[in-house]
Amino acid sequence: MKNLFDKIIVGSGSAGSILANRLSEDSNNNILLIEAGNDYSNVESMPENVYYGHRNVPSIASLESDPSNWAYRAESTKNGPEIPIPRGKIIGGSSSINAQILLRGIREDYDRWAEFGNEQWSFDKVLPYFIKLENDLDFPNDDYHGKDGYIKVKRVPEKEWDPIHKAFYNSCIDFGFPSCPDHNKPDSTGVGALGFNQIKGVRQSTAITYLNDIRFRPNLNIKSNCYVKKIITDKNKAVGVEIISDSKSLEIYSDEVIISAGAIESPKLLLNSGIGDSRQLSKHGIETICDLPGVGKNLRDHPMTFITWKAKENYSAPVNNYSRVAMALRYTSNNSNWKNDMIVYMDSSDDKTTFYPLAPKGIRANLTLNLEESSGEVSLNESDPNLYPKLNYNYLSTENDINRFIEGVKILESIGNNKEFQKYADEMILPDTKTRKDDKLLKKWLHGKMVTGHHSSGTCKMGSDQLAVVDQSGSVIGMNNLKVVDASIMPDCIRANTNATVMLMAERIIDLW
Repeated sequence: MKNLFDKIIVGSGSAGSILANRLSEDSNNNILLIEAGNDYSNVESMPENVYYGHRNVPSIASLESDPSNWAYRAESTKNGPEIPIPRGKIIGGSSSINAQILLRGIREDYDRWAEFGNEQWSFDKVLPYFIKLENDLDFPNDDYHGKDGYIKVKRVPEKEWDPIHKAFYNSCIDFGFPSCPDHNKPDSTGVGALGFNQIKGVRQSTAITYLNDIRFRPNLNIKSNCYVKKIITDKNKAVGVEIISDSKSLEIYSDEVIISAGAIESPKLLLNSGIGDSRQLSKHGIETICDLPGVGKNLRDHPMTFITWKAKENYSAPVNNYSRVAMALRYTSNNSNWKNDMIVYMDSSDDKTTFYPLAPKGIRANLTLNLEESSGEVSLNESDPNLYPKLNYNYLSTENDINRFIEGVKILESIGNNKEFQKYADEMILPDTKTRKDDKLLKKWLHGKMVTGHHSSGTCKMGSDQLAVVDQSGSVIGMNNLKVVDASIMPDCIRANTNATVMLMAERIIDLW
């Protein structure tokens, strides 16, 4: 008896929607795309803050009660505070709730992947897929950009920069950082406007772009509000999925299962299916189908902290359709072996952040470690493996990670004292003067103020080492007919926002099958 579906894709996010698009181009492929959250079959039915992504609509990521947000909680640093981890539980996944910064990793990121045993993922081999997916409205004729892809990209033009972004830019130039007109140009660094997959305030999510364009295909089936509990296996072969829909359990069979549920849910699904560290699985009474110790390990991210200045009385935040974080500074820390290992996102708002109660009202910069040494873990909930998993990000577990943040605070203090910046900002109030003058106090402060940069990755890493979970084609090691394609298979987090790279991975990996 033939299975009902040729391929089941678990998760409709930045990877899953693209896979659904590309795989359903072959009319012989009968595809089922499963989404745990709501589906919106047309843009008219989408909530405002899903369709729009500009500064004047409330962010889903900041609303833990929103049904489109998985709203995980996690341990940040050792004995540090619990922090929220927003992820998209909606058609389009996190591409439907994110900040829409379309930033590629740098050349060295992908060449490192190749050095880790994934030679098909070098920069030269992935660049054509970055070009394929994008329609860059600012640089359509450059040979390192695309003009025919699904994802439109635009930067805030210099003539429209708001006062605080202008002041930040000029202060960075005075400090000695180079100007960077295009952060996605290979080998670029410095300060400049970021590319956004947001056009006239409209979010260019994979749901709006890749998926809505192909909904009419008779061989594509989309099932929403459906949670995949486990992969059904026959010995070491994936044969289908067990789902929960309308509080009922149902088994669906297919020739192949592709997991694109993200860096948190993908390892959780593998673990609940008996694929992971046998010692951990036995503690939960789960039979080991495939002993892979790396499942859930190597949790990578971009740890971030808010640096805040008191706004002067004459400063008021701009009102426009752009993101409030329109510009970034990328730089290499002192004596670093890694280029662009730090990034600062400049925030032109002057409100108290609703996302974390850690930053007071004022002008903010998000100081972020772009390539951390530390790593954490996703593991099953100790009381019930079906509940939200246990997340430990283990930020700042090395002295080098801490020291790079300390240096970053001091750099921003100098930039904030620039006469251009001082037109709008008074003294730095977070961290305060006493803390900034004592590295021991600053180190302690940092341990209590780390938050996620929203770039969880690496928990089902590709490669050939002892912690590898998939090979470079996304096939789960030791299993047949089971693949993983999402941020979880990154060997290490790239030095950039992850959305563009996850889309690239989906486009690239199909040509490896």
